[in-house]
Amino acid sequence: MAPLLGDNGLPPRGQHGPGGTAPKNVLYIDAYDSFSYNVVAMLEEVLDVKVTVLKIDSIWPDGNMAAFLQCFEAVVLGPGPGDPRILADVGIMEDIWNLSSTDLLPVFGICLGFQSLCLHHGAPIRRLPHPFHGQVRRVQTSQADIFECIQDLEVTLYHSLYAQLESIQDDRGNPTFVGPAAQELSLLAWLSVEQHGPGDSSRLPMAVRHKSRPLWGVQFHPESCKSNREACSEILRKWWEMALRYNKMNGRCSYPILTSSFTQISSDMTSLPEIVHTMLKWSASISKYSSFRHFHAKTLDAATIYETQNSPGSPAVLFKSNGRYSIISVPGPASWRLEYSAQSETLITERFGCDNPQTVVETCLPVSRFWDVLRYLMDMRKVESGSENVPFWAGFLGYFSYEMGLACLARPKDGDHSHSGFRSSVSGNSTDDPADSSLLWTERSVILDHETGRVTVQSTLEADNLRDGWLDETCRLLQEKSAHAMPDEADDKFISDVKLLDSVLRRGVVQFPDQQSYNKQFEACTAELYAGESYELCLTCETTITLPSPESDRDSVRLPWILYKRLQRYNPAAFSAFAKLGDVKIVSSSPECFINWDRESTLEMKPMKGTVRKSDGMTLERAREILGSRKEVAENLMIADLIRHDLYGICGSRGVHVEKLLEVEDNGRVYSMITHVKGEVHPARPGFAARDMPQLRSADMSAYGLTALQRCLPPGSMTGAPKERSCMHLSSIEARKRGVYSGVMGFLDLGGGGSFSVLIRSAFSSSRDLDDKQKWRIGAGGAVTVLSTAEGEWEEMLTKLNTVYGIFKPLGTSGSAD
Repeated sequence: MAPLLGDNGLPPRGQHGPGGTAPKNVLYIDAYDSFSYNVVAMLEEVLDVKVTVLKIDSIWPDGNMAAFLQCFEAVVLGPGPGDPRILADVGIMEDIWNLSSTDLLPVFGICLGFQSLCLHHGAPIRRLPHPFHGQVRRVQTSQADIFECIQDLEVTLYHSLYAQLESIQDDRGNPTFVGPAAQELSLLAWLSVEQHGPGDSSRLPMAVRHKSRPLWGVQFHPESCKSNREACSEILRKWWEMALRYNKMNGRCSYPILTSSFTQISSDMTSLPEIVHTMLKWSASISKYSSFRHFHAKTLDAATIYETQNSPGSPAVLFKSNGRYSIISVPGPASWRLEYSAQSETLITERFGCDNPQTVVETCLPVSRFWDVLRYLMDMRKVESGSENVPFWAGFLGYFSYEMGLACLARPKDGDHSHSGFRSSVSGNSTDDPADSSLLWTERSVILDHETGRVTVQSTLEADNLRDGWLDETCRLLQEKSAHAMPDEADDKFISDVKLLDSVLRRGVVQFPDQQSYNKQFEACTAELYAGESYELCLTCETTITLPSPESDRDSVRLPWILYKRLQRYNPAAFSAFAKLGDVKIVSSSPECFINWDRESTLEMKPMKGTVRKSDGMTLERAREILGSRKEVAENLMIADLIRHDLYGICGSRGVHVEKLLEVEDNGRVYSMITHVKGEVHPARPGFAARDMPQLRSADMSAYGLTALQRCLPPGSMTGAPKERSCMHLSSIEARKRGVYSGVMGFLDLGGGGSFSVLIRSAFSSSRDLDDKQKWRIGAGGAVTVLSTAEGEWEEMLTKLNTVYGIFKPLGTSGSAD
């Protein structure tokens, strides 16, 4: 049986104070949509109800739909991808229409739910000539029923199919149904659209009500952040009043108690795998306190600190978080790392920071258990205090791949899916494919605050805090490095690096994406959009650069680091990063935040969608005009609504708000449109995606942050919406594994916080250090919508590609990396 989630633990609200009545129950049928939790939150916030969620492919509890529905005042049929004519796309929604008159209860359908209502009552479903995906339109109403006193309103539309309800104008100029559906349905709202020119318009139905049964539906999305919230809330309240009135008049006033056996999943409480004991043993030296030293050094940069503390080729990570803090890992006596493969369900731990290196392997570890292992380890090794001025005290630094995100997605039970949950022509692992997660355990680190110049040297090893211990020694070393910085020495090193890199790059072989193949993939995406399978699909391509290894082993090991330093000069970014984790090397200049969480209660996401290349005459104001087009706004809005859903899934109702919507920012070589959404975690009020997890019974933000990371991968800005269905089609269309590209990189702080960027504007390699050749992979792409053109998306992809590919061009050819 698919998940059935219920009691959200919401504290009493409104009239439900001490001694008051409990909130009424509403059932929500979820069609695997990426906006579902936005609808759930709106119902709970506006109507003060408790919502239970049931997936469309669920089996009715105890096989008795009528008895189960007696627990609810009403049912809401949610939006979703697909076609209401396809049974698998609507599932148990179809059962609702077949209720007998004695079992009938009020129903409110949204988008797919609306179309299912219309289809069942005789209205054909047709394709729109031009789908409305993420478009904000003004609809007119009959000013009756749930639209009383609402003449018109702006709403967000997400549909490519429509219910064909023919209408004529009545004496007042309002449309009235004609045809078979008119016998049972009344038109409540419509959208006038021009067909062939001014004066030639048709009316698309936007809301209906059944004439004799308590069935309502709207084609638009009232929960969208660009729909008129006040008007949509009033519509819901009026529907709710009519629903309650219907129940009272028909004797539906006494409801069975919705028991926990109906509403909760029995959690898997089996013991964690044996490898957990190994990880606890290897991390046993960590203390509950992160000791630290501070000093200011305006002349030190992150690269210099990294080079001072890490030997070439050793496992290490440098991660810049939110444009302010650079976090540099430092090897210690207990250093180790882990890597996980979702396809083989294998977890490998490697201890290298001691005289006796070890490797331990755990097989048959499902993805969900891997996340449980991380949550458990972070909880057992929690650090309670440290420098309040830095976001990371100790913990993990590393990445999660795009395929790791696919493996985390929910999906219908009956699909014929691979390990990641989606069909793909690619199977098995190749030497080019990285592990799906690689994380470095970090007990020693150096943090550089780029705003203040403050350097924080810190460690959770008690011996490091002794007088003249590692903390004091490292501070002296870095201060001396800062005081004796030699510009000439830096220039000489730069020239030496350029000569080495150019000698390799001149012999490199580049394989670019093929435009003809891209155009076919674009057409395949467009076909899915018009079929109602997705609202946008983030189509990506891959460029590979095969480089001969330098003559010396030392230079071969240094090469990825030199590439990283060149990328930072060429395209500095808020989330620049370098990683050497096993065979995987990553150089990143990502401008996009995926998710941040602090040590207290706040989660935030900042998706980026919409890009304009900087050029002569391209100002920020001009970029705002371009990115303010209907196409660009729709791209960003769809992802904004998607991440609101993601955060509501963790934070629950009343826990999410939009900080910034559709704002254009300067990001190095491009201007980009971003949206900023925040969520507040309340342990007594978890969202639906977190309610079945016993690990979240404490208030520790580390567990909530990890759960948010698990539930929100892969990044919505790199998939499209709805996420699950979009990923399925992208896996088939792209026919490759993205690997590190489109995944995320960052840190898990034992103090409770975390920060991850989206791995775009990045290159990675899985070649071994001393192989004869090193293969580097660069991904780039953009969102395909019904307003896109193949040429325009191809050019946008090339713009993004060149922000990274430029570092693989020899400087000697033009004097710069452009």
